[in-house]
This record gives sequence, structure tokens and C-alpha cells, in this order.
Amino acid sequence: MDVKSYAYYLLTKKDYFEEELRSKLIRKGFKDSEVECVISELKEKGILNDEKLLQRAKERAVIRGDSKAKFTRRLYSKSVRRVDLSFEEELESALNLLERSFRREKTFQEVFKFLKNRGFSYSVIQEATELFLKGER
Repeated sequence: MDVKSYAYYLLTKKDYFEEELRSKLIRKGFKDSEVECVISELKEKGILNDEKLLQRAKERAVIRGDSKAKFTRRLYSKSVRRVDLSFEEELESALNLLERSFRREKTFQEVFKFLKNRGFSYSVIQEATELFLKGER
């Protein structure tokens, strides 16, 4: 199987960030020059687009209730170094997590500790806890 066919095969299974795909192809034993040619071609065709993939990853993280720290760790493992989750996105993520996780009566301390243990920043924890306990979310 040549490098182009293998790259397409991998991309039919799941989406890859550029660096992630590059390292996977090189580990498979393909030459750097071949890999670079295929990656350039995939980028030109719009098949390999880190920005769109990053945006989708952000949306999934917010729905899932990931903190900025968890999101950053997950993407770092995929060789993505430029990660930015805004305050609003992290707040939305914290509120989504709280809505899924708390079914019983809750206190400020319980909610605060819950979010703190999941890696949310102090300002997000404070805002999310207040909004959640007021029932505005």
C-alpha cells in the first residue's frame, strides 16, 4: 500500500490533525518527502483541515463538560499545541457538566469542589456555581 492510499484509509476511520497523521505515516515507515507531499495534497483538497477539526473538538468538549485543562491535555496528546478555550466556552462546559451530574439538593461547597476537582479555573467555578444554584441554567 502506498502512502496516499494508507493516508486515505486512515482518514476513512477517523479525522486526524495534520501532525497526528504525519507522525502516524512516518511510524508506518513512509519517507518524509512522500508524507509531506500527501499531506500538502490533502490540505489543498480540504480533506485535512486543522481549524475545522479543532472547532469540532471544542464543541464536543463543551457538550461533554471538559475543563480547559482536560481539553488541552486531550489535544496535546494529538500533537496540537495551540489550544484556546474561551471563558464563555469553559463556563458553558461547566454548566453542561453540572446539569448532567447533579440530581439532588446541592450546596455551594459541593458544587465548587466538584468543578475544582475537574480542573476548571477559579473564575469559571465561581460564575458557574452561582448561575447553577440560582437556577438560571
